[in-house]
Amino acid sequence: MNHEELRELLVFAALDALEHDEARLLDAHVDACPTCPAELATLRETVGWMGAAVAPVAPPPALRARLLAATAARRVPRTAPPPVGFWRMAASLGGFAAAAVIAALLMYAWGLATRMQSVESQLAEERDLATFLASPDTATIVLAGTEQAPKARLKLAYDRRTGRAMLFGYDLPTASEGKAYQLWFIAGGKPLPGRVFAPESTGLGAWKDQVPPEGRDASVFAVTLEPASGVAAPTGPMVLKSVAVS
Repeated sequence: MNHEELRELLVFAALDALEHDEARLLDAHVDACPTCPAELATLRETVGWMGAAVAPVAPPPALRARLLAATAARRVPRTAPPPVGFWRMAASLGGFAAAAVIAALLMYAWGLATRMQSVESQLAEERDLATFLASPDTATIVLAGTEQAPKARLKLAYDRRTGRAMLFGYDLPTASEGKAYQLWFIAGGKPLPGRVFAPESTGLGAWKDQVPPEGRDASVFAVTLEPASGVAAPTGPMVLKSVAVS
């Protein structure tokens, strides 16, 4: 391999992505070349900054396929091409391909780090919810469907001290256009308005709410079908009613 061919492998040496024979040839060349050592040092410094930003990861098979397809379309044919792997195929495009490979790896690593942050955030929310549901201060109410929606179920959990609440709906019929469900806390015979909500097409849903102080000692909980904007007092048919409180 001549100087230019070996020079094209510098970026992959910086990424520790060379095959054994290529690494041996490149090491011998760098020892004797007046320009390649400085270029290799610069590339390694660039890769080092990448590593400081995100944890190192291996490129996925899909990324390899995309780069192979892209480089195959642009590669200049040779009379007797040597066997090429993923990295040498990219190297045949020179500096442009080297920059593209680094950019692709960085984008992949950044995307992986972003997904990991999202997963960690979701796990933190789930741990917080589990702690909330297990707290002795949390009351759990089960609401069963009336003849309006006999299969529907709703679970309401709320903190008796703070009023923090979560609603979990099951098998709720889809509300007609302009309509939604509304929760009510009935204390002393007076209904107090709660969360207005609409389930997904599957009939499932989870919603946050805040129970007012006067509603935390309610003896009855109900859900009615109301205008989607919500109302101050129930006007529509009762869809669910509490059957158990713990």
